[in-house]
Amino acid sequence: MPAIPSIKHIDRDRLYTDRLYRYQYICEVANFGEEDIKALKASASIVAPLVPAIVDAVYERLFSYKITKSVFTQKNEGFTGHMDDLDHLNLTSDTIKFRKDFLKRYLVKLVTAEYDAKFVTYLDWVGRIHTNTPLKKSKINVEYVHVGALFTWLHGFLVEALDPHPKLAKDPVLRGKILAAFSKLLWIQNDFFAKYYVLDGQDLLQSAPEAQARPEFMMSGSSGEL
Repeated sequence: MPAIPSIKHIDRDRLYTDRLYRYQYICEVANFGEEDIKALKASASIVAPLVPAIVDAVYERLFSYKITKSVFTQKNEGFTGHMDDLDHLNLTSDTIKFRKDFLKRYLVKLVTAEYDAKFVTYLDWVGRIHTNTPLKKSKINVEYVHVGALFTWLHGFLVEALDPHPKLAKDPVLRGKILAAFSKLLWIQNDFFAKYYVLDGQDLLQSAPEAQARPEFMMSGSSGEL
């Protein structure tokens, strides 16, 4: 008789109350591991020079639609400067400069982080601060349809930017690993957004002590949404 495959038990409640457990589960299903992290870090020297262009492209895209541009008229966590109304808001407004700086640091973290428990807290926080959850200070809320659309666009943008890069053209194996790693990572980050939008496990999430946790770097006052 053929061997019966073993089935791993997953604690459903912990998926909504233990962010590290959730991260490990998603990574296991997605087959995101050390090889992917190595590939991401190997891309650091390639991605770093592209960061300003990526950031500008993200905000140009978001400014292409009134419904996404209007989100930036809401004051986000950590910003204390002048807020422009929709008619005066532009890509050089103080609040956009603040957000761009945050996004630049975020992109650098993706290719330099240790992917430990602290970094998982950071990924979770990035998702949480954009949502209308009571588990944060700012009132900003980005409806999920826009989050999903931006991740879809960003995935394609990164592939188009990285795939033809001269350094990767010389090493198609590494190129494949880097593109796959970024694809998995964007879906993992997307999950840390989705957990605050979907209704699954909300009864558990709202009561989880770790839902109040803030990344250590936030203690110094640095903050901001993407």
